Amino acid sequence: MGEVRRVRGGGYLLLSVIVLVWTVLVAGRHAWIGDWHLHLATVRAAARDPLAPEDPLVGGHLPSPYFSPYTLLLAVVSRVSGLAPETVLEWAGVANIGLLLWALRVFCRHLGDRTATAVLAVIFILLLWGTLPFAWSGFAPLASLSFTQPYPSTPAFALMLLCLAALLRYRDDGRRRDLARLTVLPALILLVHPFTAAETALVGAAFLLARPRAWPKDRLLALGCAGAGALALAALWPYTDISTLAQAGSGFSQIHSALVVDAFAKYGLVLVGIPALWHGMRSPLGRELAAGFAAGAGVVIVAVLLGRYEFTRLIPAGALMSHLALARYLGDRLAGWKPYGVLAATACAAGLFGAAPGVARALPPEVPAGLVPATVIERWPGGGTGHRHDFARPYVRDGDVVMATSTAATRRLAGWGVRAVAPPYPYPFVRDEAERHAAQRRMFAVATTPEERLALADRYGVRCLLAHRPPEVPGFVHVAASGRARLLCRR
Repeated sequence: MGEVRRVRGGGYLLLSVIVLVWTVLVAGRHAWIGDWHLHLATVRAAARDPLAPEDPLVGGHLPSPYFSPYTLLLAVVSRVSGLAPETVLEWAGVANIGLLLWALRVFCRHLGDRTATAVLAVIFILLLWGTLPFAWSGFAPLASLSFTQPYPSTPAFALMLLCLAALLRYRDDGRRRDLARLTVLPALILLVHPFTAAETALVGAAFLLARPRAWPKDRLLALGCAGAGALALAALWPYTDISTLAQAGSGFSQIHSALVVDAFAKYGLVLVGIPALWHGMRSPLGRELAAGFAAGAGVVIVAVLLGRYEFTRLIPAGALMSHLALARYLGDRLAGWKPYGVLAATACAAGLFGAAPGVARALPPEVPAGLVPATVIERWPGGGTGHRHDFARPYVRDGDVVMATSTAATRRLAGWGVRAVAPPYPYPFVRDEAERHAAQRRMFAVATTPEERLALADRYGVRCLLAHRPPEVPGFVHVAASGRARLLCRR
């Protein structure tokens, strides 16, 4: 019997190896977009000065939440090893996926002892989202993970699973070491990725309310103390102020409205797990999963109706509950999959359309280009990315302030350690953000005089301008060009 379990247990190991090989191939492409440049800039800034890092986008010492324990760890690795921040961040993505696979296996033990449940959970988490590819940190479809595997949201997802597993063990056994984990893990999640911390709190509360009688009063009290301790630990972190996200304006909320555009195409396959949630109510953890799904779906629906789109970042919480319930239901019924198993398999096949960009990112660029129409690839996340601004790199230095008309250019420059006047990402942590954006517009406005531009450049310490038609600024001369782009720098 032990030999049979070892053989079956090898299924999860084999799947994990396949996923990790895919992760390595993606990292080896070195093709990153979006927030990659922000996280790279943060690691670079922290590696330069781990004790007092400057803000990675605008310079100065600001309480940025991007200086998390995860970022500082990568910065220290880069500084001590001498490896480039790009290399460290890329390979951190591989380690993050490994941590996630292990954490998922740990949590799935609460769903039963069948390896098939954990195997199916991995498959469903990667494929059962929708047919429309998208990439957003904190969301785990294959296409998204192919870009976000090095981002803080990925290790935070793994820590959330470990935290929820510790919560269930503490409820059942009351061991002190699990109580200690419930103090440290939530603090880490809050610092590493606050949105995942919100998911952890929501699902954890749903788990607790699903079976309130399973909690002795003394354990509830201790759990409350652990939660307070977690907040205290997070507040002691010297690099950031955890309250900064709560101060974000309406613009920060509006950015997340993109998550509900074409919602059914993005998340429709998650609904396949609803029957499993319903029929699994009497199974191990059945009520908890159903409560977690209801809580996640309920908060998201109310938030959308109220126009508070930042709460759509809780969508992965409900999706995870659906994936786990379906994996447990089918994992317990391997001999009787029909017809529900056929439906799930068909849904996974449909999910491959949404996962296609993630698969393609593990292949040499010419392979998908020869199989998929260019117009389709252009619509994929990351489609059409290029290196058209790389010509400027030899002429700008780490710490230089450069103003560019293109947001894409400013983001790429940030990854090199170059500062901006106006943050190229939503950045409510800079108090004068609106003023900086106004200065950016004035610099490139036709009506602005050369003397006014020079005054702006002096005020913000601007060394270079990057634009298709750079404006005239006294003391700035042409140093490089590529296509229509021109780089002007001070003499």
